[in-house]
Amino acid sequence: MMGLSARELLRSIFGFADFLPGQAEIIEAVLTGRDVIAIMPTGSGKSLLYQLPAAAPGAGLVLVCSPLIALMRDQLRTLADSGIGAVALHSMQEDDEAAAAIDAVASGRAKLLYAAPERLAQDGTQNLLRNIRVRLFAVDEAHCVSHWGHEFRPDYRALGEIARKLGAPPMLAVTATAGPRTRDDIARTLFSRPPQIFQRSFARPNLALDFAQKRAGLRQIVEFARKGRGAGKESGIIYCNSRNKTDALARELSRLGFDALPYHAGLDAHTRSESQDAFFTRKGAVMVATIAFGMGVDKADVRFIIHADLPTSVEGYYQEIGRAGRDGAPARALTLFSPAELALRWRIPEAAQDNDAAAGDYARRQAMARLAAAPGCRFQRLLAEFGEESGPCGRCDHCRGGPLAWPSRLSSFALGWRVALASGFAARADLSEDDADLPELTPAPIDAPKRQEEPPLTVAEARLLRALEAERLAIAKRRGLAPRIVASEQALRALARERPQGADHPLLRGLEEPAALLRIIGEDR
Repeated sequence: MMGLSARELLRSIFGFADFLPGQAEIIEAVLTGRDVIAIMPTGSGKSLLYQLPAAAPGAGLVLVCSPLIALMRDQLRTLADSGIGAVALHSMQEDDEAAAAIDAVASGRAKLLYAAPERLAQDGTQNLLRNIRVRLFAVDEAHCVSHWGHEFRPDYRALGEIARKLGAPPMLAVTATAGPRTRDDIARTLFSRPPQIFQRSFARPNLALDFAQKRAGLRQIVEFARKGRGAGKESGIIYCNSRNKTDALARELSRLGFDALPYHAGLDAHTRSESQDAFFTRKGAVMVATIAFGMGVDKADVRFIIHADLPTSVEGYYQEIGRAGRDGAPARALTLFSPAELALRWRIPEAAQDNDAAAGDYARRQAMARLAAAPGCRFQRLLAEFGEESGPCGRCDHCRGGPLAWPSRLSSFALGWRVALASGFAARADLSEDDADLPELTPAPIDAPKRQEEPPLTVAEARLLRALEAERLAIAKRRGLAPRIVASEQALRALARERPQGADHPLLRGLEEPAALLRIIGEDR
């Protein structure tokens, strides 16, 4: 059982009435000197697992390896009034600030030290820490140690050896997202003794998942973002895979009345800071961001997450959707994808045959493609990727509506087969009884089909393409949209080649004002 002193510390120093589910048993193991891996979902109070031991009576320092300077600063602000001597060492400090932190550690005044893995790799830092007693070595965002984790950082691989140089103190590895392979890699790489593993369920009963093929991307995003607004506005995050798309989408949403804010690594620090402050303080703010807006995002009332592009991994996807509904109220997530994205995810790159990093990247990307093409419950497939069994969630796009959801499920099943075959894979049909899973795909011993070069347009096709581009521009001006939102260049080239005759032609689906484009094609005949 958890000792009374730990609960007293929880109340007197941190101001909490009781531990969150899962915290008490982990802290008990840490306080008794055991090595621990703690896998806990976003919002379950992971930072307390190493902050409370730093407040407990006894000599020694709690050392925390943290990957982001912003996270260190945020946690230091949180601890400022706690009475715990907490300092940090990182590359953005002024010399006098770093010197003060080193002096606090050397003199024993500091009970908690945050440091980046790059700083811990330096001889000077290791010499400083060897001269004091490290009572606990905590590794935050521990999935970064693994090639199979979604944010692999090479400097994390050295942390196990650094711990041994510091006398092999008890270790705590903490992460919100680690599948079985990542978990095993963490245990093997960081620990010199077998760790005790604590894993909370990854289920999120207040979160509804939707996946959809990209058609009219902006319209799909706007409709989903407005779905639950009612009389008031809702905060949300929209993730894009490129900086240019992030900027363009933020502008379009602002024009349509959203309080949309851009955030990516290409913006200057002042602009990023302004966007982040506005997002956390303004009701109904929508952050349009790359994954640079990531670790440490903690806003309780985020009601929706949209991925305008397919995420690169299931673990990253889980962390990103986990930023919605942290207050426990209903929240929703939409992921848009194209069949071409899925096909690329299934194709094994040559480098993955003999390179762990490339193999890990491929495994992560293919797992995300499996989730997008899953014909059964989305959350059931997502939890299976983390090694957790569950029943259907009842909330995702494949569960809602009961029998009415079957056309969507069958469409996903067919899509999975098509992209697998197009990628040079042999699919083996071994569906579970409730048809809840995609057939497991294994590489076929054949070469993937070579992609054919697109033949150049004929003179007549090129003339029609120019006419279609002019009409697209006219539609865009009429409707106040970017031309690429009306129809992509690839879509216009396909129309110029195919010259469809009817409005029900597949190439016209999802385009803005398809009748106007069809008229141009008719006039050119």
